[in-house]
Amino acid sequence: MVDVNGVRIRTRQKGDGETVLLLHGLGGDATSWTLNQKALAESHRVIAIDLPGHGGSSRSVGDGDIPSIARLIADLPDALNIDRFDLVGLSMGGAVAFELALHYGHRLRSLTCVSSAGFGEEINTDFINGYLRADTMQAMRPNIAILFHDDRRVNDAMVSYAVMARKNPDFRAGISRMTEANFPDGRQRYTYTDRLQDLAMPIHLIWGRHDRIAPPAHAERLTSTVPVTMIENAGHMPNVEAAETFNEALIRILQDPSSG
Repeated sequence: MVDVNGVRIRTRQKGDGETVLLLHGLGGDATSWTLNQKALAESHRVIAIDLPGHGGSSRSVGDGDIPSIARLIADLPDALNIDRFDLVGLSMGGAVAFELALHYGHRLRSLTCVSSAGFGEEINTDFINGYLRADTMQAMRPNIAILFHDDRRVNDAMVSYAVMARKNPDFRAGISRMTEANFPDGRQRYTYTDRLQDLAMPIHLIWGRHDRIAPPAHAERLTSTVPVTMIENAGHMPNVEAAETFNEALIRILQDPSSG
């Protein structure tokens, strides 16, 4: 646990070397990176965190919008004695990462956004709305399935974990607040495609070809601007559904962030 300006942030750290900071998506936590952290830690110090309002971190989410979440964790590198680092964000965590990069980019070696919010207005909020309503395994399962291209990837452990998290009223309140603040009327409030030129560090996008939450078209229309890795046979969480392919792609980026 790390104190950052009065907010308690839970971290999950592995490995040594240059630091990689991993930010999960809305409704997730640091365990979103379970299939990635060990592989990355063979060459890096890898820190996955629970964003404010999630997992074991403080339930305070400020105004709940993406800039507010970024401000809450902006001093985390100092609290962890990190000078330079690579930043990776998944889904809404990708938009939080972009916001951090805009304000603290001098400390970043690279920014990688995975199936990210913030690159277009369209977003499928059926997952999070269904997640907040579901209170049984049967009701939760189809909402978790939206995350994947292959529904067979969904197992009882995933569904049970989601049901247990949802039972916490403070957690539900925070997720609801963030959903309302960032995705009003099922659209994205914050988009960053016109800010790409404002970032000096190398930027990479990784996307699942069959993402049913953040449209792959958001990445495809940027292929002439930033490097895009499209992972086949994967949905919104290519880091889980195609973990080996994802790990190989991200390790290549970390080894040579300036490569296209």
